[in-house]
Amino acid sequence: MKALFRILLACVTIAFIGYMFFNSARENEPLEGPNANSNVIPKTELEQPVEGAIPRPQSGLSTFIGQNVVEVLDQFGEPVRKEPSAFGYDWWVYKTSAETFFMVGVQNDIVTQVYIAGDKLDTTPFKIGQKRDEIYRMTIIDFEVAANVDDNIFIFSMNEEDMQTRLLVKFDDIFAQLYIDGETSELQGIRFTDSKTLVIHQPYEMIYQGELVTPTPPSSFLQQDINAASAAQLDDLINITRVHHKLAPLEIDKSLKEAAKMHSEDMKVQNFLSHESPTYGDLKKRLEKHEIAFSDAHENLATAYFDAIEAMHGWLNSVEHRKVIMNEKYTVVGSGVYLNYYTQIFIEPSKDRVSSDEQDIKLPVEGQEDINK
Repeated sequence: MKALFRILLACVTIAFIGYMFFNSARENEPLEGPNANSNVIPKTELEQPVEGAIPRPQSGLSTFIGQNVVEVLDQFGEPVRKEPSAFGYDWWVYKTSAETFFMVGVQNDIVTQVYIAGDKLDTTPFKIGQKRDEIYRMTIIDFEVAANVDDNIFIFSMNEEDMQTRLLVKFDDIFAQLYIDGETSELQGIRFTDSKTLVIHQPYEMIYQGELVTPTPPSSFLQQDINAASAAQLDDLINITRVHHKLAPLEIDKSLKEAAKMHSEDMKVQNFLSHESPTYGDLKKRLEKHEIAFSDAHENLATAYFDAIEAMHGWLNSVEHRKVIMNEKYTVVGSGVYLNYYTQIFIEPSKDRVSSDEQDIKLPVEGQEDINK
C-alpha cells in the first residue's frame, strides 16, 4: 500500500513539473524607455556648447538625407513596404536580406533620416559591427549636442548609459544616433537624421530656446496603421538581431501578433504595465484565450520609446530581455504595438500547434531570394 502511495505521489509530482515547465509562460520585468522620464525644458537664454566641426560624410547612405527620394529609387528601387509614422514622415522599408536591411524616412518626397542595420551597406564613416572604443577614438563625442531648427536652439544631453549604448554624433548639418550592443560593445544600428527630425523625436534630455518643434498628432484611423507598421518593424528587427548573432530567424505568427497587439492596447487603455492583465490574466491565460498551443512561452514588454527601433535596442541592452531574444528554443514570435506600448511574444510550439503563419515568415539572409517581392 505504501509503495502504491509513493508511486501515486511520484506521478502527481511529475505531472505538476510537466505542467509548470513544459507548458509554461515566463515573465520578466517590463522595460520603460528614456522617454518616460526625459525632461524638455524651455530657456530664455541658451548658450550653445562648443563642438568640434565634423565634416558631413561624402559617401554612404547618409548622403541621401535632404535629397529627393528619387535618388533612393534610382539606386535601390521600390521598397518592400511604405509605412506611416507618428511624426509626419513615412518609413520606406528595404529588406532584401539581413545584411542589407535599411529604412528611409520620407516626408514630402524628401529624405529626412536613414536607419541601417545591415552590415553590407555603406554607413560611412561608421561600420556595423564596429567596436565602441574605435568609435570614440575616431569621432568627436560630447555629452551635450546642439541642434538648430530655423532660429530655434535645442541642446540634447546624454546620460552615462547613453554614452555607452546610444551615442549622438553631430556632423555639419546632420546627426548620427549610434545604437551599440552593451554586451558586445559593437555597433548594432545607425540612424542618420536631419535636425528637425531629431528634435521632433526628443530622444534625450533636452533644453531649448525659441519655439518647440512638435509633430501633428495622427488621426485615430492613421494611428491604427502606425501601430501595425511599428509591429512589422519589430518583427523585422528581431530577426535581423538574431541573424547577426548567428541564430535562426523566427517564424512570424498572425495569432501571436493579435495577442500581442491586444495586450499593448489593454495596457494603454487600462493604464498598467505588466504581463498580467486585470481583465485577461497572465500570458498563459491570454495565449489560451487565443487558442495558441505552446510548450513554452515568454514575453517582452516596453513603453516610453518613441519608435520600434528604440524599443528593440532597449530590449537588446536589457539583460533579461536579451536572454529571451537570443533563446534558441523559441522559434515563433509575434509583435504588437499600441501607441508607445510594445509587446513581443515568443513561443516554443507544441506538437499539436496549427500554424497561422504570415506570408512574411522570415527575413532572408544574403543570397536568398526576397520572399516579399
